Amino acid sequence: MQSHTFTRSRGVPIYMNGSVSHQRLYDRLSEPSTSRQLPRSISLAPTGQRGSNRREREHVDNSLPSTFIPRFHDESAVRRMTYRQIPGTDIRISKIGFGAAAIGGMFGNVEDSITKIVETAIKQGINYIDTGYWYSQSRSESILGKALSKIPRKSYYISTKVGRFELDYARTFDFRADKILESLTNSLKRLQLTYIDICYVQIHDADFAPNESIVLYETLQALEMAKSSGKIRHIGLTGYPLGKLVHIIDCSSTKIDFVMTYCKGTLNNNALGQFTAWFQTHNIAIINSGALCWGLLTEKGPPPWHPASDEIREACLAATTYCSVGSYFFQHLIFVYLQSKNISISKLALDYALNFPNIICCLVGMDSVQQVMDNLELANYTKITDVEQRVRDRIMRRYLDRLENAGWEGVDVAQYWKKLKKLGLTALATHRHSSVESLASTLNGFSLYSSNSSSELRTPRRRRPF
Repeated sequence: MQSHTFTRSRGVPIYMNGSVSHQRLYDRLSEPSTSRQLPRSISLAPTGQRGSNRREREHVDNSLPSTFIPRFHDESAVRRMTYRQIPGTDIRISKIGFGAAAIGGMFGNVEDSITKIVETAIKQGINYIDTGYWYSQSRSESILGKALSKIPRKSYYISTKVGRFELDYARTFDFRADKILESLTNSLKRLQLTYIDICYVQIHDADFAPNESIVLYETLQALEMAKSSGKIRHIGLTGYPLGKLVHIIDCSSTKIDFVMTYCKGTLNNNALGQFTAWFQTHNIAIINSGALCWGLLTEKGPPPWHPASDEIREACLAATTYCSVGSYFFQHLIFVYLQSKNISISKLALDYALNFPNIICCLVGMDSVQQVMDNLELANYTKITDVEQRVRDRIMRRYLDRLENAGWEGVDVAQYWKKLKKLGLTALATHRHSSVESLASTLNGFSLYSSNSSSELRTPRRRRPF
């Protein structure tokens, strides 16, 4: 089986004699799938290409990207990196991106020099970096800004996020235009930059529904103003519920250039495959993040705050254990040790996410120089062995397929609103609308438009029923 073969994928286009067959996405967004699993022998590649090496199939442009700087980059490493063109732009992004949540300490302490980690990644050909205020409440941005101050701005593209802020339940989400522009201004200061290439709105199921009008009328249009002023170049959405990302894109009059999805293009959940065709049809670049599912697919295991259910945790732990321990067979009423596999599930998971069909980039958190080099080795030089491929097939069949793409959508929603109600803050969370005066003041401070522009926000398109 090739690494792009899917199980559990429902509604994913399958190539049949060169043509694509799939059901309409709108018919399936809000309904649980009842279709059968795809046979593991069915590939998503055209018939004539099945069985060939994936790196031979992948079109690789060996020309140097515009981010290349002589005498700064390792030219041989840059030439080995695969860069993918963003539709309708001059941007070519590396196959693997640098996720800066880890260097902010979100997954534990960082021992290596942050500057050395970031510099190594960029010099070796990674030209996309992602951060956000939510990652350790601005710590990731601040640390990254210090590291990037010593690196040429031309050598990378960078994205940050707005909409999700504090750990405090009363201040977790805020989509008001004035708050969004204030957050973006502060992000630029922390990163020590004059502009950001991509700004994502962090859509989250816990606070999305009551704030939908704010996202459409204020958040996205405030980012359009920031784009017109040159503070950002592109607008994106990120969030866990893919159906809601599609919904907000369909309702909005703002052009969305990027979507970042996390933990949905992984070994234990490949639901992203249902949506890639829709995003491509709308010329939206897909960033696949959360390759290790926030630690579920690692030997170390997930952090205490991970929202996955016990069922998901147990299945991933069983898969991890199967990869790391030896094989046994039953003989004469005892288990006999046969061979130690000692295979890293992290490697299997990362290879799967890196080669997920139709994505532009796979974003990976890295908190050491060695981790950077190991990830680049897997992305550019090596492929998993036949033994590792068989082990991956086996753990997917035995442990992960039975999860049926189970995730944690809505898991923390009830807890979130229950906590707000207990604190008496429900009204605050559901009626956070900016006053015209507040918005106008913010826009003037941001050097965008006059105060009159705040009352000229465009009306979003009428919602299309699914």
